[in-house]
Amino acid sequence: MVVEQLEPILDRLIEVFDLRVCHGKGDLSRYGVPDQAPPSYQAAFFAHHGIRGALLPVGDTFLEVIAPLRPDVSAARYLQRRGEGGYMVITEVDDLQRWRDRAAAQAVRIAGAVDYPTYQELQLDPRDVGASILSFSMQRVGRPFDGGWFPAGEAWQERAAPGWQGIVCARLSSTDPEGLAGRWSNVLDRPLMADRGVPRIDLDEGTIEFQRINGPARLSGIDLAGASFGPSLARACEAERTADGQGIRIAGLEFREGST
Repeated sequence: MVVEQLEPILDRLIEVFDLRVCHGKGDLSRYGVPDQAPPSYQAAFFAHHGIRGALLPVGDTFLEVIAPLRPDVSAARYLQRRGEGGYMVITEVDDLQRWRDRAAAQAVRIAGAVDYPTYQELQLDPRDVGASILSFSMQRVGRPFDGGWFPAGEAWQERAAPGWQGIVCARLSSTDPEGLAGRWSNVLDRPLMADRGVPRIDLDEGTIEFQRINGPARLSGIDLAGASFGPSLARACEAERTADGQGIRIAGLEFREGST
């Protein structure tokens, strides 16, 4: 999520979903995360992009919330164009070069890249894939998919809140969901399927769904699986309930209950 002010949204996410901050960018000591200076290579990245942020474990997945520090950075420009809400779908892969080659073959531009000693990331331009940045991330230590996640810190498991299994679906919205789904299917090299007329792409873990809206294309919602969703729905105020009362809307992002 990208938001105007970090702390008010973190406080509300913690209050409603009973989540905990595990790591991030900037002083998060009020959330029980010690304020430590990042490595020099990471500090340079933060300074260039002008953001601060925090990660909250949801099962063994993560919800990241960022806020711009300056009006001249991409996160601030995003807020000016579209307002608060989802901005990036982040996946974990075991071979980043495959996706770099595939993006080049389809003339998809690279919006950003991270190259740390322990972590690499490739971000595809939303102008080419549509609706959201699509990020491929790879751990450079341990084994692929062993639970390590550099952006979340070394002890994120200790901060994982009970009652959650994970983020199981990202929902992208567009005036042309079929066309958007086709582009994502090509980039991800995954077959396009449909569930009751709603296009979807199944990943190894989780799903991406494509919905129709009248408005700018964007990452409009995520589904959370776990026994804690019911209590979270009860804690959400009426102003945050969706029209059918089954979802929660916070800072432009719609949270719904999912299943594994």
